[in-house]
Amino acid sequence: MALTVLELFKTLPRTNCGDCGQATCLAFATQVIKEGEDLGRCPHLSEAAQAMAGEVERQQAAGLGRRRESIAIALEALQEKVAPLDFAGLAKGVGAGYGEQNACPYVDLDYFSHRVRVFKDKVCYPEEARANPWDAILLYNYLASQGKGDSTGTWITFQTLPNSVSKTKTLKRLEGELAAHFAGKQQQLEKAAVLLKAEPVGIAEDADLQLVFRPLPKVPVLLLFWEADPEEDFPAQVHFLFDGNVSDYLDLESLLFLVEQLSNRLMAAEKP
Repeated sequence: MALTVLELFKTLPRTNCGDCGQATCLAFATQVIKEGEDLGRCPHLSEAAQAMAGEVERQQAAGLGRRRESIAIALEALQEKVAPLDFAGLAKGVGAGYGEQNACPYVDLDYFSHRVRVFKDKVCYPEEARANPWDAILLYNYLASQGKGDSTGTWITFQTLPNSVSKTKTLKRLEGELAAHFAGKQQQLEKAAVLLKAEPVGIAEDADLQLVFRPLPKVPVLLLFWEADPEEDFPAQVHFLFDGNVSDYLDLESLLFLVEQLSNRLMAAEKP
């Protein structure tokens, strides 16, 4: 029998500290069981919760207990939103190529290191890429923007974007996790970045590593990395910056998902 939200909740700290990115422990337990969230996002797991981790992973992999409706509804709504759009007209604005297959229009665009083909009712991934419904939601959100603006050439923080205050904590968590993972391993971060086709730049004089990624053609992301200095009791730090027009292409939730995907891919690429 599948684990329930309540069963997992009983093993959590129940302090509602928010370190997992959710407002309450109950909300976190719901996300883990119903939406497939990583149980490890809670940094205060009890021994009982840790012992349950393997079963949670098996359950998630099997899709047991998950609430897929929310993903399906969001994806369907976005597909309806892009259905009337002229793919031929918007392709250039979003940095994509245009084509037709059996009279069905599509766009080809680079998503991280993969070339994906997006139809109005489906997303086709290359064989080496694992399909993810959240990736599809991001891609449709990107296309729905219709390429409203050109790069400003200036970098801004997430906090300067409208209505970002409530979501800033999530970005800080993602930055902290990536910094901790690569603390003392700057060379490994550089190698992982090469695999994701990052471009080194020289924008912030005091940063040890400055890299521009292009996970989507018109959404560059600047990663700044400061290596840890044990003598000065200075921990490793990571900050993400975005082009000044980023809100013309992605909403806040999509942008955070993009950063999470970038972080996960960097950590995965670093592994032997």
